[in-house]
Amino acid sequence: MSLQAEVEQFLYREARLLDTGQFEAWLGLFTPDAIYWAPAGSEHIDPARHVSIIHDDMAALGKRVKRLLSGHAYAQEPASRIHRLVSNVELAGNGHGEPEGIRVHSMMLMVELLHHRQTLHSARCDYELVRASPGPGRADPLPPAQAGHAVAAFAAAPFLIRRKKVNLLRMGEVLEGIGYLL
Repeated sequence: MSLQAEVEQFLYREARLLDTGQFEAWLGLFTPDAIYWAPAGSEHIDPARHVSIIHDDMAALGKRVKRLLSGHAYAQEPASRIHRLVSNVELAGNGHGEPEGIRVHSMMLMVELLHHRQTLHSARCDYELVRASPGPGRADPLPPAQAGHAVAAFAAAPFLIRRKKVNLLRMGEVLEGIGYLL
């Protein structure tokens, strides 16, 4: 399978995990030092100096998932039904100058149905992926707290996500209660 096809299948799998509410398995697709970012207002901001819709490290992302699964995410009662369409996948080169880093750009259309209302969210997503294949002397890339719930996701995934940036088309507008993960 070509690298392009491998990356496309990985992104489709990520979308399916999110669409089907398999959030713990989805967390298993990230490196321990991963950053998940959805900028607000402009994609060219410094997240340390400006407000973001989401700017999570793995600890914050884990808390977000825990809240979604707890039943205490009231904006998601009942839970949204969501379909994601991933397209226009482009490989952009290596990230951080490392041979295993792959920068990827894609388009995403997310359709949400909540309380008989359908909402569309369009975004350009930028990823930095790293190969997940274990090798001699390579440690388990998942921290112990995640290792239990993510073993299946890690075993089957050829990549892990080091960075994900979701550039929403409507990033500078009022967003009606996005209580789920993009």
